[in-house]
Amino acid sequence: MSSEAREALRSAVHRSGRWLDDGRYGDYVGLFATDGEYRLEAQAPEVRRPMTWMALDRDGLRQLLDAAPDHQWPIGERTHLIAVDSIDLEGDAATVAATFCVLRTDEGGRLDCYAAGRYDDLWIAGAEGWRLRRRVATLRNRLLAVPSPIPL
Repeated sequence: MSSEAREALRSAVHRSGRWLDDGRYGDYVGLFATDGEYRLEAQAPEVRRPMTWMALDRDGLRQLLDAAPDHQWPIGERTHLIAVDSIDLEGDAATVAATFCVLRTDEGGRLDCYAAGRYDDLWIAGAEGWRLRRRVATLRNRLLAVPSPIPL
């Protein structure tokens, strides 16, 4: 894999978190291919299989994030910390695994770890650069502040 492709993918994964943190939701959705999908999953020992908490195609993701500014969700200020673990290229597709932690700062200035998990992404190269065909965010924690409307 060329070092340019690796750096472009690494940068795109990091931008995805930054754009969510900064409320740049249109830019975040723009990372997804037209047939892209986002899933948020968690494992629970009592269920013994992944639980899907959110499953959206690109249009559903856009609708959810377009509505976000109209709501008064107490999500605080978020900061994504993302470490890209691996990038595997096969033709015009790349699978990227990354570990993430989302920190939240509440109105009182207190910081806590809101969510931690892993991204398993499928990126597709095209005329507009790399686009997400699929992102599965799998959480390591299962207790999130309610409501938790914004993708991780």
